[in-house]
Amino acid sequence: MLQAVLAVLGVATLALNLVLVLRHVWIPAAVLLVCAAVSLVPALQPVAGGACAPGEPVTVLSLNAGRGNADPSMAADVIIASAPDVLVPVEASEAMPRSLGTALPKWQYHHRTGFVVTGGAVDTVIFSRHPMRSEAAAARQSAGALLEVPVAVIDHPRAGRIRVAGIHPVPPTHGPASWADTLSTVERRAGQHADLPLVLAGDVNVTRTHPGFRAPAHGFSEASPAFGPLATVTWPANGAVPAFAAIDHVPVRGLGVMDSARIAVAGTDHHGIVAKLAFCRWATGRRHPNRRGCL
Repeated sequence: MLQAVLAVLGVATLALNLVLVLRHVWIPAAVLLVCAAVSLVPALQPVAGGACAPGEPVTVLSLNAGRGNADPSMAADVIIASAPDVLVPVEASEAMPRSLGTALPKWQYHHRTGFVVTGGAVDTVIFSRHPMRSEAAAARQSAGALLEVPVAVIDHPRAGRIRVAGIHPVPPTHGPASWADTLSTVERRAGQHADLPLVLAGDVNVTRTHPGFRAPAHGFSEASPAFGPLATVTWPANGAVPAFAAIDHVPVRGLGVMDSARIAVAGTDHHGIVAKLAFCRWATGRRHPNRRGCL
């Protein structure tokens, strides 16, 4: 829990350091400055984008749907404004696409992973405007995960294929072993599948300050929005307490990060993320199929 708010504590320490400097209390100020700098290092966003020239764009929208209670009209407005190629709602419900289909002028996301598993009520689903095929889940409830981690290969009509995984492990405060096992499994799968660009999207239930998340995200660019060098906070939302933790993420490998934004939808305690990505183009002007990415 302390690691989740480490960035906030670091900023507060810097403020206290300024007070000490103004009072000419030099030694404690110097010690606090070093402590604040060290504490903020793990929270820094990795450099987004990369060395490759951007090619065909692809947009991913990730949202914790609040057990299926996210307001469909507000979610539809976000979808209309951002026109994502891929939707990754976690804590979704089978009623959610029907509600969105009613709220949207036209439902374009006819390709999806399987029906939700947890009692048919809450789970993670991947929707796509383009043809896709499901792969074996990166984590399964039968193996101890709270929620399935669906994986799908999207067949983009102009740029080629992209692999997407929807992630929502149990919070480490509730089930640390399950949380760690889910992320370890995702890390192994990511290492075994380097043939295609890869997007990991969802509510990871921890910030970048935790080494349990930085390990599977190593070698990825972070497509989550940032406030300077720090990730933009995403939780809690729509409550009396302002958001203070960045626990929703979109790490990407093999794609350039063009832009990203935090979105607000009523009915859920999470802000969502719209990540605008681009396939890499190399000197020949064509996307190389076997390069690990724009890193």
